[in-house]
Order: sequence, then C-alpha cells, then structure tokens
Amino acid sequence: MNKSRILIIEDHHATLDAIRMIFEFEGYEVLGLSGTMDLHTQVASFLPDVILIDVLLGTTDGRAICTELKLSAHAAIPILLMSSRNGFQNSTYYKKHWDDYIEKPFEMETITERVKLLIADPKK
Repeated sequence: MNKSRILIIEDHHATLDAIRMIFEFEGYEVLGLSGTMDLHTQVASFLPDVILIDVLLGTTDGRAICTELKLSAHAAIPILLMSSRNGFQNSTYYKKHWDDYIEKPFEMETITERVKLLIADPKK
C-alpha cells in the first residue's frame, strides 16, 4: 500500500507532535521538522505529497519558505500554511505561494479534510 506523505514544519514541539499524531493515526507517512535547515534536501529525499508550514518559525517567516519552495524544483507540491494569528492569509504578495491556509487552533477533521483535498487536487 502506498501511503501519502506529509512534511510538517512547525517550531513548537508540542504542536508538531500533535499534528504528526493526527496524520499518523489517519495512515499518512509523516516527517516533522522543527526548522528549515537543509529543507530542500529533506524535501528531495522525503518527497512529500503535501507540506504544512507554520507562519511563525522563530525568526523565519513561513510565508517566505512557501515562496522559496514554490520558486524551486518543489513547486508542484501543495502547501498548507498554518497560523494562530489573523491576517497572514490576506497578504496579496505571499498568497500566490501557498495552496491553502488554516488558522490554529483547528479541529482534527478540518485539517485532515483540507490535506486530503490538496493531495487529491492541489488546484482547489
């Protein structure tokens, strides 16, 4: 059986563990990263079907990471941006660089459904 792969980039370890457990419970293969060091190497070796990125990654802006990935060889991988702060999804510059956005806290069913939709049809 071929499992879909999810890469999660989240610097808050408890949140990363919770999201990882949600998707592992749903049968996904999950790689969790707490930072962006060697990100392109990690993406190239893991080959995720979707990437979840927190907006605030310490001193790094997750939206910039989205832009970097969408302008690279990994551009076809759908990205779900996550944030506990309102307003990040409204940036007209950055918005074109992610495929979906979800505010924290979110329900387990909501995030799993959004990821399923991105994997099935990244254009939605």
